[in-house]
Amino acid sequence: MNASNKRLLGHWIRWMLILLSSCIVFIAMFSQSSIHLEKVVRNAMNVAEVPNAPIAIRTKIGQSYELLNIVDRKNAIYHQLFVNRTLGLLWNYRGGSFGMKLEPQVLLSFQGGMSTFGKHRHYYYVGQFNDPKISRLHVVWWDGYEQDAAISDGVYQAARSIRISEESQQNFSAMNKLFAYDANDRLLYELSDENREIRSDTVTEEAS
Repeated sequence: MNASNKRLLGHWIRWMLILLSSCIVFIAMFSQSSIHLEKVVRNAMNVAEVPNAPIAIRTKIGQSYELLNIVDRKNAIYHQLFVNRTLGLLWNYRGGSFGMKLEPQVLLSFQGGMSTFGKHRHYYYVGQFNDPKISRLHVVWWDGYEQDAAISDGVYQAARSIRISEESQQNFSAMNKLFAYDANDRLLYELSDENREIRSDTVTEEAS
């Protein structure tokens, strides 16, 4: 084998090793990823050891992230999952909370959370409602930002993303609030960080 062929073989071997290393890294990073969102959700719920259930709400937050609300009526629980899409193709599970109870006595609840991904913090409020008169849910955040919550199957969620550098300049002294309205836009309930739940049994006791 002449020197030219040896150099060519050496280049070929190096590129094969680079390609192999890249494949190993890709598999390690994206082994739990899928082009199918439902498969990623199913894998995440298997790891959390909870039964699989359908996606009730999908909320886009920004930076390719979404918050999913999963409702399991059979087992009377619901979950929140963060997912994002990499390379514009692969869905990835990024964390969440599991096993929140669905209780028919809860007329309206208001539970919040936050996760940090990269240079952004993703805030959310979720809850359940069992008053059929509720037609619209509206969230007012600590900084005055307002948005209607997405509603489906007796649960709701609202979410937003804030860049950490911008967040440090904001005032967190005000409370977050949730307002529930009927079909005629009449205010039914108001919840806040200090009052997170209204129950039918409590309302009955107060009325009596």
